[in-house]
Amino acid sequence: MTTFRSRPAPTHVIAHLSDPHLLVGGLLGGHIDTAAQLRQALARVEASGERVDVLVISGDLTDTAQPEAYALLREIVDPVIDRLGAALVLTGGNHDERRPMARGLWGVDTDQPQDTVTVVRGLRVIDLDSAVPGYHHGGFSDEQYAWLARELAEPAEHGTILVIHHAPIAYRSPLMQLLDFDDVDRLRATIEGTDVRGILSGHLHVTSFGTLGTVPVFVAGGVSYVDDVGAPRELLMAVDGPQSWNLIEVHADQVVASVVPIEEHKTWPALSEAVLDYLASVPEDDKREVFSRKRT
Repeated sequence: MTTFRSRPAPTHVIAHLSDPHLLVGGLLGGHIDTAAQLRQALARVEASGERVDVLVISGDLTDTAQPEAYALLREIVDPVIDRLGAALVLTGGNHDERRPMARGLWGVDTDQPQDTVTVVRGLRVIDLDSAVPGYHHGGFSDEQYAWLARELAEPAEHGTILVIHHAPIAYRSPLMQLLDFDDVDRLRATIEGTDVRGILSGHLHVTSFGTLGTVPVFVAGGVSYVDDVGAPRELLMAVDGPQSWNLIEVHADQVVASVVPIEEHKTWPALSEAVLDYLASVPEDDKREVFSRKRT
């Protein structure tokens, strides 16, 4: 009989949040307290007990690019980053504006994209601002494509994760398709044959997964509000309820995403303490046989 060994822990853990749409001085759409939503999501990240290596917020950091909203973002996020001891990766979305974002987050006065490379114990995270100035659809400039190609020319020890706001996958809504990433084929060609292991995105306000070529795309559902996928596809209906973030686990041979609701629901033990205590006494090689075998 094949013996069972527990799988190794992931080499890296990423908490992937998106679309907080922070707004100072009112409720988003008359319904959502965006600051409270972001705080609640981050509280769930901390309560998870995961050793988070990188906290990613993939765009639409603010709703109207208020300078006060960028200051509020740092006020909310920075203490969490300090407690987690994690790296922070932020990228702009179509509701952000580059100059106030650059001023508020990085203290530089520019309207150029603040694309960055963050390396954590051999895992490279590259974020690129996919917001097209003056528009809500997404894409990269020639300069951004050239920069990305240069960065990817040398593989990283544990590979690369890309962070871009506009998800480069098809979405069901005809209206949101008007705001797609504008050159999916060029992005696919740019990362083909490189060490890119996954793409983290937002924009769609719904948890979604797909592929760009052979590279998985993980879309975080949004911490402000969510698109009601149960509504007819011709409509865009916002709902306050199933907001979530994605727990991204990077293993040596795969990347796995799990969806975490930001609202804490009632829980109960799926296994009794007696069962857990008994399993703890079982030799490792016998655990699968003991736990998996059906009892009649």
